[in-house]
Amino acid sequence: MLVLVLLGLAGYGLSRPQLPGEVALGPTLAAVAERQVLRVGVRSYPRPSATDAALEAVPDEFDQALAQALGQYLGVPVVLLGASADDPGRLLREARVDLLIAGSLALPGAATGPVFGHAALSQPPAGYRQGGLLVLRNRSLPAAGSLAGQSVCLAVGSPWRADVVERGARVQPYASSIRAAVAFMSGECSLLADEQSALKVLQSQDDWRFYRLLPDSLAAAEDASIYLPRQDPQSQKFLQAALADWKRRGGQEQAWALRSSTLIVDSLKLAEGLMCH
Repeated sequence: MLVLVLLGLAGYGLSRPQLPGEVALGPTLAAVAERQVLRVGVRSYPRPSATDAALEAVPDEFDQALAQALGQYLGVPVVLLGASADDPGRLLREARVDLLIAGSLALPGAATGPVFGHAALSQPPAGYRQGGLLVLRNRSLPAAGSLAGQSVCLAVGSPWRADVVERGARVQPYASSIRAAVAFMSGECSLLADEQSALKVLQSQDDWRFYRLLPDSLAAAEDASIYLPRQDPQSQKFLQAALADWKRRGGQEQAWALRSSTLIVDSLKLAEGLMCH
């Protein structure tokens, strides 16, 4: 019996996920530990407000939550820098940050041989995995599943961008989900892509009564992408372990819940006449 117990414990030790504290730091993160500050580039944009605060960019809630969690894993304070929606990778190329977080953003070249180091989760949490598409109620569309020739508004870092592109649509990215929604309502795109349950809530608001949710769901790509300025396999291994632990502890799901609720709250603010620049 004792032998079986010992074998079972040994098997658990081999099969259980490696915790971040058990992974050595690579050069990039070792420099962070020595400097005692983690510089993270994140999406940043104004939020609807009745004051001049509508002109001030604030960090994206999802990116900020993950950045703060990584700082805790490393045991250092975090400094956030706003990344340009047009060129998020610039902060990495100019060595102004140690990491870049931008939702499910795929930086150019990442699929064919990344210049940057990269770690990510495979997909969003189950409750937030399905994307949806909103369209004007009386608008005709191509055959089911096809988006050929259609323009789609979505946020930079959207996990549904790849699926939309594969279906033949022309993507029009915006700094945030609420900016994409405003652009869609202004007629800049024929469809709006975002998280399905959040879109269903939007539909219940009076301002959205002229729109319908298409029956097709969008498949999500990877989630919580983290980029380093260069390839650093050991630091990437640490980040992968940190992401897995963050997910196990519910951090990923909490960040997604905050993201979806923010879109709904911001849309209500706009309905009340607040500004969104």
